[in-house]
Amino acid sequence: MTKTIHNEENFVEHYPDPTAGTAIRNIEHEKNSRRGYRSRAIGKNFEKMIEAACRQYRNIGVAIIEKTPEPMKVIKGHSQGRFTACFEKKAQPDFKGCTQYGKAVIFEAKATEQDRIKKNAVTGKQFESLDSYWKVGAEVFVLVSFCHERYYRVPWGVWREMETFYGRKYLKEEDIKDCQVCFKNGYIDFLERELWIRSGDEK
Repeated sequence: MTKTIHNEENFVEHYPDPTAGTAIRNIEHEKNSRRGYRSRAIGKNFEKMIEAACRQYRNIGVAIIEKTPEPMKVIKGHSQGRFTACFEKKAQPDFKGCTQYGKAVIFEAKATEQDRIKKNAVTGKQFESLDSYWKVGAEVFVLVSFCHERYYRVPWGVWREMETFYGRKYLKEEDIKDCQVCFKNGYIDFLERELWIRSGDEK
């Protein structure tokens, strides 16, 4: 075919040509997707380290603490016991259990790569649930990971009233330096201080 003014369109290669605004949105979407993937990966690793601690506590007989299963909603049933389901929005705290002294332990795990952790990292439903346990005497806290390197056990009374204590709705590491817990032997020893106090052997 010979190119003429009438059939020029047949010789044109068609490539997507987004506007500048669309291109920027696509780039931002890709960045957000990568950040979301990284955040989920960090969160999963954080939970694995907590679960390692829970196994250690169980093995030495000081506490039984378990991760709360993710709630699922069945969408469609299939044959042979199979089904299609999706995860529902979680309202229950991440971990629940009891120490050897009969104290209920309830906590939420939150990880951040920023220099602060916002109060709204705990959702409204999670806040209500944690607060309910705290009001009946359970040991309630938020276990926070900063940059997957440093870990803090923030008492619920401090978290729920951070505006009163610090005048803002976020915590920085310097605010909670006395709440730091150790990472040792592959797990986060988030019950260490409580067990010292209970045994009368506080350092």
